Amino acid sequence: MKNILIFGDSNTWGYDMERYLPELETAQRMTADERWGGRVRTILGEGYHVIEDALNARTLMWDDPYFENRHGLTGLKTALDTHAPLDLVVLQLGCNELKHMFNLTAGMIACGMDKLVAACLTSYYGYPVPKVLLIAPHPTHPKIGDLLYGFNFGPEAYAKSVQLGEKYRAIAEKYGCGFLDCAELGFELNEIDGLHYSKADHAKLADAAAVKIREMIG
Repeated sequence: MKNILIFGDSNTWGYDMERYLPELETAQRMTADERWGGRVRTILGEGYHVIEDALNARTLMWDDPYFENRHGLTGLKTALDTHAPLDLVVLQLGCNELKHMFNLTAGMIACGMDKLVAACLTSYYGYPVPKVLLIAPHPTHPKIGDLLYGFNFGPEAYAKSVQLGEKYRAIAEKYGCGFLDCAELGFELNEIDGLHYSKADHAKLADAAAVKIREMIG
């Protein structure tokens, strides 16, 4: 049995803007067979144990004063310990750092991801170190500052988000990790918040991730 941990934020949790509830100012969650992590589980089939650890507003390594317990590096270390042994860890997050209150450059965001990758390459209880698949998030909608959550992200978020693919690729090369860039998968971001993936986008990511996972761990 191959053990795979998928660690991410709302675009792994399955925040569904097609089921956004204005009266509650929130969205519903996609079902397990709609979100990309669940679809990966189905595609891979028997012989693979896929663990989805996803949290809305999760950051890489910065505390969000408006959302408690979202510190990604802390959560990841707990998950690595909890679910050991692991054959593969899939990391897909980094967009929440685009919020203008953090005032981070794309390079600083990438440094945060570097910390998460390094944490994965640690042996727990003497088990072999897991492989890592790093997935760069898709750039936001170019007009994200004018959309639903624009007050959080501001006008500079898009320009920073475009740089993350290149910077994450460099991290993957540094550590010898697998790599996927959502920007290359032909996503069609919604125009409500310009941030969260559609069901069709989740399907595209699942297909690409499943292929990459099989390449990496058989």
